[in-house]
Amino acid sequence: MAKLDKDTVQKEKAIRYCISNDVLPFLEVIVNNSREISDIKTVITDLDVLGIEVSRRGVTRKILFDCKTVAKMSAVNRAFWAAGVMAYTGCDESYVILTKKATEAHRVSARSLNVHLFQEQDFHSYAQSANINYLDLLSYSSNISNWHDFYSIFEKDNKLSSLGEHINTKLPLEKDSAKSLRELLGAIRATKGELDPNKLSHMAIYSSIILSFMLVMAPICSQISDIYNHDMTQEEYEKILRYYIWGGRESYIQRRNLKNAVLEATGSEKTELELPGWSDFIQASRTFLDAPSELREALIPCREISLRCISSIDPEFDKLLSLKIKKSNRINQFIITSSTYLYKATGMPKDFHHNILGIIESIEGASTK
Repeated sequence: MAKLDKDTVQKEKAIRYCISNDVLPFLEVIVNNSREISDIKTVITDLDVLGIEVSRRGVTRKILFDCKTVAKMSAVNRAFWAAGVMAYTGCDESYVILTKKATEAHRVSARSLNVHLFQEQDFHSYAQSANINYLDLLSYSSNISNWHDFYSIFEKDNKLSSLGEHINTKLPLEKDSAKSLRELLGAIRATKGELDPNKLSHMAIYSSIILSFMLVMAPICSQISDIYNHDMTQEEYEKILRYYIWGGRESYIQRRNLKNAVLEATGSEKTELELPGWSDFIQASRTFLDAPSELREALIPCREISLRCISSIDPEFDKLLSLKIKKSNRINQFIITSSTYLYKATGMPKDFHHNILGIIESIEGASTK
């Protein structure tokens, strides 16, 4: 990821558009083959900015932002390219930001593909009209240099690169939330020994892990809430949750039987197939079920906390972030609940949890100064 890319300004505007409209942004998301059949991993393309919008019902919409400063193809061909990438990655809408203005005919044709063609200045005006907060630069996310610094953590440390690829690329593109949850926990457990709570760069990663957990739990809890009722016994709720997490009853039984066959062959006792820290996961999920629609409110504040860890602390940024956190008493609660489960289930040092509590306390105190 180059800090001096010519389209950096456009990407920054796309990120600001996302933040101002409560859409969670991801920068330069790598798109891999749907099924790799060679020993060398190949990259198809990358998404300049990917925005994920979570509705109150937990439904996610993916928005592609394609930033182009060099006119290697016509505007309408760029729209065809964007439409193809949208179909491949499961995006619902696309904004193509160009240096030159597309003709009216090309813009109309692109709209039929759910692609919006904008000259850079026109996008700036559109974003401002969509939400006046687009002009607000008082956030850690609005400075793309902070994003570059965050991604460079994974580029400099090969032992963390697989975790970075998962939370920055694979997770935002995954369509199956339950699968994404299982893989997230596996990725964390595989690299837990490389993470040090005394390093601010690793606190940035930990905050992003919390963000990732809440992002996958938003649709999960929303769907579970449709069938959950307070008259359920603990056993009934656990069964529903267990089947859901493992892709349904048949999938769960097949996976459990395979696991137990291996255990039996080694002389070990058979067990149920469960997520790490199963009892704590049950407790966390029930906390989210008290207000599943508000999980989405915690996503952008958590992104801000992550980037804050590797940025110069700005009192004005902290004041605005404090107001976002205090927008709902669920935001603080859900971040803490997620952190509690994650450090216990994955074996990360407890100091990560203590540090995140201290960071939140510091930010909340900013609004009173």
